[in-house]
Amino acid sequence: MVASLVALMLIGATPTPLQARLQAAADAAVKAGVPGIVVYSRDGADTVSAAAGYANLALRQGMRRNDRFRIGSVTKSFTATVVMQLVHEGKLHLSDTVEQYLPGLVPNGGAITYRELLSHTSGLADYFDNKRIFAPYAGGDLTHVWPHRWIVHVSAADPPKFAPGAAGQVAYSNTGYYILGLTVEKITDHTLASEIERRIVEPLQLRSSSLPSANRPSAPFAHGYTGDFGKKQQDVSVVSPSILWAAGGMISTASDVAAFYRALFRGRLLPLALVREMQSRVVDIPGSRGRQAIGLGLFRVQLPCGTTWGHGGDLPGYTTQTFSSVDGKRQAVVVINAGEESAFTPAEQRAIGQVTQLAYCRA
Repeated sequence: MVASLVALMLIGATPTPLQARLQAAADAAVKAGVPGIVVYSRDGADTVSAAAGYANLALRQGMRRNDRFRIGSVTKSFTATVVMQLVHEGKLHLSDTVEQYLPGLVPNGGAITYRELLSHTSGLADYFDNKRIFAPYAGGDLTHVWPHRWIVHVSAADPPKFAPGAAGQVAYSNTGYYILGLTVEKITDHTLASEIERRIVEPLQLRSSSLPSANRPSAPFAHGYTGDFGKKQQDVSVVSPSILWAAGGMISTASDVAAFYRALFRGRLLPLALVREMQSRVVDIPGSRGRQAIGLGLFRVQLPCGTTWGHGGDLPGYTTQTFSSVDGKRQAVVVINAGEESAFTPAEQRAIGQVTQLAYCRA
């Protein structure tokens, strides 16, 4: 923390009380065990951010607020936004079925709607649970490439969790978001990456955000660490984006992610009527007692100071948490170069929770 405060003094800036508290909370998360962390907090026009720990453990390179991260399933909100833009343009309807656009891709495709894919109520199995798909990565070949349609084909052969749209049922399915990505490409005749670039990244000038095709993120980036593959704090920042893609393949920064949700919730990417449909509760998360619910490409989370919308991203090496008020006025983004979340110790979880609450509630 001392080094961070000295840096602010050298550039002529005096840390505000909130800045100092946020930096102390970030430092505490590193002391608890996370390799590095960046936290972004916004309330109206007031923006505060902090970074702590290391972006590269081997080189002892300090974390910077503009370091790029793999944001994992936060990508789903970008994919969902493009899908909703196609809905706005009349090129797709939420009640349309997968079979209408991608005939023969999945069993029972004529019964699965795009609303169900967006809200994880299709009943489709999750390719992350398929050992055949993950065998190369578990074996150490993190850059193995799978075709997107092949992943869907193999995963869709697994038994469904329930009938599409079954009342009150939810099963998180990355496979469903691959189908959404394939549908975008089918309708537009362009790659999903180019559509995200054209429709979101360029208009909002998100200069550090992309859905890459390369295995290594462009600099400056935070190296990601995990023990999921048998080695303690293994560096997994170099990985094939084919295993993440429409469900979790984007690279971004904390400030870019916040700018995206702020623009979305203020109607810059979609008419507000469609934004409110994305923010509408479709189904509650089992066991959350109503504190968490799923919308369309978004999750609702109740924090002590209010209701938030956003999405989380957990994958080997990286964890991202995003929270925005319904109008995007209040925001918090926390990114950590370790994951998945189940890998965090109780002490790390407590420290991350304290950072998150301070960043959003500012109390």
